[in-house]
This record gives sequence, C-alpha cells and structure tokens, in this order.
Amino acid sequence: MIMWLKRCRLLFCVVLVVHLAGRPITGNGDFYTAGVAEFRPAVFGGSSEQLLEENLQGYLELIGAANGSSDILVFPEATLNSVLQLTAVPAQTEHSLCEPHDGDDPRVAEFLRRLACAARNARTYLVVNVKERAEEEATSVGDRGYSIYNTNVVFDRNGAVVSRYRKWNLYLEPLTNRTPSAELATFRTDFGVTFGHFICFDMLFYTPAQELVERLGMRHVIVTKMFNSELPFLTASQLQQGWAWANNVTLLAAGASMPQAGISGSGIYAGQRGALTRIMVSDRTEGQRQLLLAQVPTDGSQWTPTEPPPADEGDGAGVQLKLLQQPDIGSYATWALPLVNGSSASKRLCQADLCCDFRLSWNLLGARPEYHYRLGVSVAERRYEQEQYSSIRVCGLFACRDGSLESCGLLSNRDAEGSGDGVEFTALRISGEFVRRTRRLLMPSTLTSALYALQPSEVAWTMQEVPANDSHTHTQLELCQPQSHLLTFALYGNYFEEFASSGVAAVGRGMLTMWLLLLTMLACA
Repeated sequence: MIMWLKRCRLLFCVVLVVHLAGRPITGNGDFYTAGVAEFRPAVFGGSSEQLLEENLQGYLELIGAANGSSDILVFPEATLNSVLQLTAVPAQTEHSLCEPHDGDDPRVAEFLRRLACAARNARTYLVVNVKERAEEEATSVGDRGYSIYNTNVVFDRNGAVVSRYRKWNLYLEPLTNRTPSAELATFRTDFGVTFGHFICFDMLFYTPAQELVERLGMRHVIVTKMFNSELPFLTASQLQQGWAWANNVTLLAAGASMPQAGISGSGIYAGQRGALTRIMVSDRTEGQRQLLLAQVPTDGSQWTPTEPPPADEGDGAGVQLKLLQQPDIGSYATWALPLVNGSSASKRLCQADLCCDFRLSWNLLGARPEYHYRLGVSVAERRYEQEQYSSIRVCGLFACRDGSLESCGLLSNRDAEGSGDGVEFTALRISGEFVRRTRRLLMPSTLTSALYALQPSEVAWTMQEVPANDSHTHTQLELCQPQSHLLTFALYGNYFEEFASSGVAAVGRGMLTMWLLLLTMLACA
C-alpha cells in the first residue's frame, strides 16, 4: 500500500510539472517533445545491488509516466549505478540491446538492457549516464587492470545504442579515467534534429562543450549533470540558461537532486527564447524525482512563443540547498551601494584589461534590507581539478550578506534572524568592454532569490563588435522592468584555456576535500 501511494504521488508530480511547462505534449514536424529528469539517487540504506535496483525502478517509473508522448528523455549524471555495479557500453549497435544477440559483449549489464527495453516500449530516444567498465582500454587507474569511465549512452526508439560519450573534464572523480583525447559525441534522430551531448563539468570548457557548438554547429545540445551550485555566478539553472542563451542553442539539462550536497538543477532552454521549463530544489533537504516535459521547436529561429514563460514561485525563503561561495570574490574591484531610499549611481570600475560602466537606481522596501549589494569587476584565473584553468572576466552587481566583500555570494541569515526587507532596482544597466579572444564565451548571468535566472523578456542583452582596429567587444545587460529579489546581475566571460603561469586563483581546497570525501563515499561523480 505504501509503495502504491509513493508511485501515485510520483505520477501526480510528473503531471503537475508537465502542466506547469505550459505546452501541450503533442508533436508535429516543427516541434519535438523532450523530457529531462531531476532525479534523487538512492545512496544509502541497502547493498549496491539494492540501490541500483531502486534507482532503476525510479527511471522506469518516470519513463512510463511520460505515457509514450516523448521523443527524447534525458536522465542525469551519476544517479544509476556505482563503481560496484559497472557495465560495458558499446559505442554503437545495429540492433536493440533489449535482447541478447550473437556477438554481444557479455559484460553489458542487465540494467542497461532493461533501459533499452524501456526505450523501445516507450518509443523514445533515451539518454542515461552510467559508470562504465572498459577492460580493453590500457589507461587504467592503479593496478586494477581496467578503465572506469563516466559515460553517456543514447538509445534510439528501438533500444539500439546510437551514441556514447566518455567524460573528458573530470571533477572530484579520483576513480575515473579519461580517454586519450576528448570525444565529440553527436547523434541524428528520426525527427530531424541532430544532438551533441556532454557531461556536467564539461560545460565550463571549450572542449567538448563549446567545440560542439562552434566547430560542429550543433543547435540542440544535451548535458547530464551532478552539479555543485556556487554563488554568485555558477548556480546550476543560472549557468544552463546563460550558456544556452549565449550560444543560442536549445539545451536539455538533466540534473541530480541532492540539496543537502548542494546539487540540483534541471531544465529545457530554447536559446535566446529562455527557459521552457526548469527546476531548482532549494526549499527542502530531500531531492525530488520529477520529469519536466516541454514541446521544443526544431528550428528556434522560426518559433515565436505563444504563451508567457513559466513563472518561478517564491522569493527564496527557507533555502535548504547547500551553496558554495566563489573562492576569489575578495579580489574583485568593487563599490558598495549605499542603503539609502531613492538612490541612483553612475560608476566606472576597472581591473586589468576590463572596464565596466554601471548606471542604476533603487528604492528600499523597508527599514532593514535583507541584502547589501556591490558592483564589481574582476579579471582572474580560475583553477579547477587536474590542472584545469580558465580566465574569468566579470562585470556585475551581486548580493552580500552584510557590508563586507567577503560576505558576497552568501545567502542571508533570514531563517535565524527573521525575514528582511528587499531592495527594488528600478533601473539597472551594465556595459563592459571585453577583450577579444578566439576561444571565449560571453553570457548574461542573472539570478533571483528563488535561484532562477531572469527570462529574456525581463532583460535586454546585446553584444557589438567595435571597429576592426579595436580589440574589444562592447557588451551590455539592462533590466526591462523593476526587480526586487536580485542576487546577481552580471556580464560573465569565460576565456577558455587562457591562464597565467602564476597568480592562479585556486578553488578552496578544504571545501573541495569535503565534496571529494562525500562523492567518493557515494561512489558518484
């Protein structure tokens, strides 16, 4: 009886999310129906076999809940099997993996075959992420004699494997191997769309994520994620929407759901049209298992939305999602906004080769504002795991817990001290002169206290190359209507593979060590 009630509740959540997406789930040649799963993995309370079975059942229930209406479904990174339950993954197969065939790799696990059957029964393309064992590979870690990869596998409507991708940019994955060179994974569907796909941390680098867009021309992209959100610029849905907008691509992003570990965030984003559906589980400690469905235009340039974008409820009260703080926020050149009602300001701030102009006005909505705010400019190198670097250039406004720069990127203490009052920005425009580079991505980065980005209807973002004899790009972001729940409003530039030999801004090692221990214990990446 309890299990029946749980399944009914799951189905109700799925139907509710489909309704909130605001689009009928019927297709034609101009649209396809896509689903992304926000999925809470089972990580405690049983053996590795039992946990795998529970996760698999959750997958099968969500696939079934789509009721045969989907063209493609995407599940997140690291929410199915662990390193104790590995599987072989063929690069491609001519037949369905649903039933064994002569010549099949006997190391293909039963759970992968069951998912192939689910894809065939639902008549949908299916993207899942698994821990893969590849014994034929020679790049094993330690002395175990085989390689472990963090792998996306894509099934077609018959359950045949049509694409495989092994993660290139690893993050806190000490047991996982990299391929000798990065893979660029794509597949063509029967509804006329070609997808590129990659995994989580790849999104912050040129190869393979940006290369799929710029070199291969992908206009529809899939990412599977278990992403640790970081304030003020790198929370999950915020990054997903900004990346899709900057590249003007459709992005299907499926995220793991573990708020206590700082992990949540899924959505479907139609490039410069904004989010079609999205979720950040921020108001509870337990993750969710939800399927977000939306009709997606096959050609975004021919599509005009007929309905308003989905509304994001709440003002961020009671955030339970554990958020990281950007480690080098104290190095920004900043100016603190005076908390005086009816104020306005015009400021120019510079650091290194970046100058930014700010024009803004604001009102206080009460005597005790919940957040302080600063304008900031930064040019800094960012170091990640395995000697991975990029240069980040930022012009932005961001919220701070108190008057100190070090408190920027921290949520308020409203739960402990009671709710504070807001600051309403009645006008806000930021412009910056960003140095040109061959490999870079400039994107809008906005965030409200509900932990969602502003929709394109709420902001105006423009980029203009200045005359050819100049070396900069003029970029501008402006509010189209007053906002009173802002956490971030910024121009964010990721300069891929540009870094100095010294002065690298390293990620806080203590925090990374904590996540490393947690994720190793969970056997997830």
